[in-house]
Amino acid sequence: MMITRQKQLFKILDLPKHLQTTIAALMKLGVATATDVSRITGKARAVESAYLNQFVTMKIAFKERVGRKAFFIVNLEALDW
Repeated sequence: MMITRQKQLFKILDLPKHLQTTIAALMKLGVATATDVSRITGKARAVESAYLNQFVTMKIAFKERVGRKAFFIVNLEALDW
């Protein structure tokens, strides 16, 4: 269990600083919208939306739509090597 957490941490630390804050906020929230993440990071919602969509492209997060809202969820398996 501890080794898995360390691997996840190293994978997060490999990301650029601006993405580290976003993934940390998403991990803290679990399931969140770009608005929720932006409240924690202090960045604009549109910026967080772009970063979260980058994570979806990188398969580090999943995106689920409920109506018009997009919810993002961290894919912890993607953070393991």
